[in-house]
Amino acid sequence: MLTVGAMWGVHGPLLKLAYQAGLNFALVSVGEYALATLAFGLACRAGGVKWPREDRAFWLRMLLGGVVGSGVVLFLFWSYQLGPVPVGATLLFLYVPFTSILAALVHRRWPPAREIASVCLVTAGAVLATDFIGAAGPDSLRGAPQAVLAALCFAGFFMISAGLGNRSSPLFRSFFFSALSGLILLGVTLAAGWPLSASGAGLWKTLGWLAVLSAVGQFVPVFLMMNSAHRLGGGLGSILTSLELPVAVGLSAVVLGDPVRPSQLGGIGLILAGIALPHLKSGPVPASDRSA
Repeated sequence: MLTVGAMWGVHGPLLKLAYQAGLNFALVSVGEYALATLAFGLACRAGGVKWPREDRAFWLRMLLGGVVGSGVVLFLFWSYQLGPVPVGATLLFLYVPFTSILAALVHRRWPPAREIASVCLVTAGAVLATDFIGAAGPDSLRGAPQAVLAALCFAGFFMISAGLGNRSSPLFRSFFFSALSGLILLGVTLAAGWPLSASGAGLWKTLGWLAVLSAVGQFVPVFLMMNSAHRLGGGLGSILTSLELPVAVGLSAVVLGDPVRPSQLGGIGLILAGIALPHLKSGPVPASDRSA
């Protein structure tokens, strides 16, 4: 899961560079999923992975996961095209309070005090890091609504994928989610009339960008998450994948020249502390956390 977080952190700045090269978020999202689906399909065929025989509840969960997962990519890629990577990457971590809210609704229980404190820290950190009440400027926050929607979708996808346990192989689940999400993204793109072309980038350059982005953002991290989420549980998985945030912000500063303000660093610190807070205790992780 640490690798998942690191690769997603690298993916954001790479995505911004692809936009600068002439690709747009519709082309990247559909192209990434198309290549990832092809790679997962070939891997399933090579490994002899068969279509699992599961009950209706399993397939409903898989379908829901594909729908919600497509929302993560659609809204996050859209956010990165509209505004700076650090803002989108920071707001994505609002999935922590969203996960707590969804868990409270599903399990019909009030979150423990430690979890409430975690939600407050992450929310305060997001506000501080994105400088909503300061001088970030309207251009910096243009992609903020899309990033918040991506966070909501990610919270739902994390809970759905972790709840699947070890039913069917991780490789099949990766293929299924990738294929379904890709079809949904293609349908949304065609319905909205978004162009699936790269302005100023040739065919081979476009394919090269899509191959790199698909490997870093979809194929490798999605497979690793499908293989690890049910063993680690949602809580520990959240901590490990939070490596995405400092990697994305650091690379954005070095590669893209995005400014990093002291307030942003302080907000990132609050977010990381909020993610870790519910799990800073001795003994095994509670069963409720493992099934989140």
